Order: sequence, then structure tokens, then C-alpha cells
Amino acid sequence: MAQVFQVIVNAISLSLIYILFATGLTLIMGIFDVCNFAYGEFVMAAGFVTYFVVGKWGLPYIIAPFAAMVLVSLIGVIFEKGIFYPMRNRGGLEPALATFGSSSIMQTAALILFGGMPLGVPQILNGQFKLGSASVPNNNIPIIVGGFLMIALLFLFVQKTKLGLAIRALQQDQDAAALQGINIASTRIVIWVVASCLAAVAGVLLASTTYVTPWMGSGYLLKGFAVVIMGGLGSIPGALIGGFVLGFVDSFGQTYLGSYSYMFAFAFIMLVLIVRPQGLMGKR
Repeated sequence: MAQVFQVIVNAISLSLIYILFATGLTLIMGIFDVCNFAYGEFVMAAGFVTYFVVGKWGLPYIIAPFAAMVLVSLIGVIFEKGIFYPMRNRGGLEPALATFGSSSIMQTAALILFGGMPLGVPQILNGQFKLGSASVPNNNIPIIVGGFLMIALLFLFVQKTKLGLAIRALQQDQDAAALQGINIASTRIVIWVVASCLAAVAGVLLASTTYVTPWMGSGYLLKGFAVVIMGGLGSIPGALIGGFVLGFVDSFGQTYLGSYSYMFAFAFIMLVLIVRPQGLMGKR
């Protein structure tokens, strides 16, 4: 039972990082109908910000997410203005290929600037807490709190604000939204900023659990796309449910199946899609 409790806590932490990835991807895919293959590099940029703010300069950890959100949001706006908006009438393939190329450019730039050696970042909280015979790293606490906080803020923003209403309108029908007086260009930038902030927080939390490298976001990007597809394209609730499902399957698989966990996780996703091709919360 102690091991099961430890795995559950780890699964929640892993699920929340998957969810932050997937919700950002879902926002972009739901509005622009295109895959952002450079989203993993948004997370990587946040990881390097965390390394410099906390590991290099010794500043308090609380500064890292805000600094990362500013930088990554700037990158997101550059992507919107430089790639997505100019290619808005060219279909999904050309912008997707542009983001794929941008991903390689960002990885290469990080490799040149910072090198390929893994860079360590101090944990947000050191030590462990005990519950009965189970011992769980304290570092899981800020990951869980930060992850749930970002999800709650996202849902409040989307459901309770005028900008959130504009985003939902664009997701349903951009032409009808424009006829209702919604500023499409400004709302597109807001979407990129929100998605970038989610990636930034994911990068900061991820940096505290692993090493910072130019490729740190690539593996999680694949899992993020898997969550989006399993949850249903464009569905934020689907990304939430899919993130938890994949996080628990992945965490328990790593514990009890070892090197076979990766195969088991994606086999589970395939089974879900066979039963529901539109995803858990997707529409036919």
C-alpha cells in the first residue's frame, strides 16, 4: 500500500505536467487547426529561464514562473505574428511545417548558447514527507499545487471573462465571431499568450524534477499530442481527463512494467481511440 500511495502521488504530478502541455496544444489546435511542433521548445525555454533564475543567479523560485511566462509569451507572439497569421489562409500543413522547422532552429540555438550537457536545477522543496510507511518527495507538493492552480485559472479565464468568451466564439466559428464585433487579431494574440503561459509553468515545474537540456520538451510533446488526441481535438475538458488517464497509466506502468511502460501507455491510447475514435470528450 505504501508503494501504491507513492505511485499515485507521482501519477498526479506527472498528469498535471501532461495536462499543462495538452491544454496549451489544445488551445492552439482548437482555434488554428494546426499542430505546433515547437511547443516543446516553449517548455525548454522556460526550463533554461528557471536554470538561470534559480540555479545560476540564486533568486527565489517564485520569480522563475513569472520570468518564464514573460519570455515564452514573447516567443508565442513572435510565432503568431511571424508564422501563423501570415499563413492563416494556407491550410494546416504549411504552418505545421514552419513550426517543425522552428523547433529545430530553437533546439540548435539552445545547443550553441548553452551546450548539450544536462543542467541541474535545485528542487522547489527538498526532503520527503511521510504518511504511514509511505515516503513521498516534498517536491511533488508545489507541482501539484501549481498545476491545479493553473488549471483553475484557465477555466475561470475561459468561462468567466469576456476574452474567454471571445476565445470560445473563435473556436466555434471565426467568421460568426468577427460579425459579432470580436477583434480576431487581438484574440489570436491572447490565445498564444495563454498557451505560452501554460508551457512556461510546465517548463518551470519540469525543470525542478529533471535536467534542463535543449531537448527536454521533445519527449513530453509527444505525450502532449497523445493526450490531445485521446481527450478529443479542441476539448479542454478532454485534455484534462486525458492527461490524468495517461499520467496514471504511465506512472503505474513505469513502476510495475519497467521498460515496457511506454508501449503499454500508447497501446492503451490506441484502445481508447478504437472504442471512441473522436476521443473521450470529442464530438463526432
